[in-house]
Amino acid sequence: MKFWIGLAALLCLPGVARAQASAAEQRAKEIEAVCSKAHCREARNVSLRLEDGSTFERAVPRLPIVLPNGWITLYPGEEIHVELSVARDVIKSARAVAKPVRKNATVTFKLSQQPGRADMQLAVTHALPQNLKYSMGMMLPTGGEIYATPSCPVPPGATAHETWPHPVFQLVIRDLRFLPEGASPNCEP
Repeated sequence: MKFWIGLAALLCLPGVARAQASAAEQRAKEIEAVCSKAHCREARNVSLRLEDGSTFERAVPRLPIVLPNGWITLYPGEEIHVELSVARDVIKSARAVAKPVRKNATVTFKLSQQPGRADMQLAVTHALPQNLKYSMGMMLPTGGEIYATPSCPVPPGATAHETWPHPVFQLVIRDLRFLPEGASPNCEP
């Protein structure tokens, strides 16, 4: 009986492999459809120095910078520009752009690792008329889960810096909003 179950499993493997390949092809088509309408990052390798001095490397495929759900993704070594659509002091949408054209509507995010160290730094700059706040999550090189991490408001015309004493593989930025006049500029998740 075990023989037949094993044989049946082996006979099903090509179908499983075809299904997986078909799913990968479908995902690639979906990404291409999004990237035909939006600015996407090119495929590249991310290399990070870990706390123990070793190196972490991972290939990042061609992906949208601003996901269809509005989340902004950022990898080490990237500087991305996100143009915001604002109506009545409310941020309505975000889209990645190759270069800032509308500087008074663009936020620039740059994630870098300190040379020779595991430390990471995010620099955020904008020329919008109000203090900008956002929620942020990070994925560590160990992968999987996205952990909430505090973010500080960014004043107009200034550059704010967020730092971590460890490597960060990916940041996810969401819920961009303006702080109401007189609101406390807390650095909260």
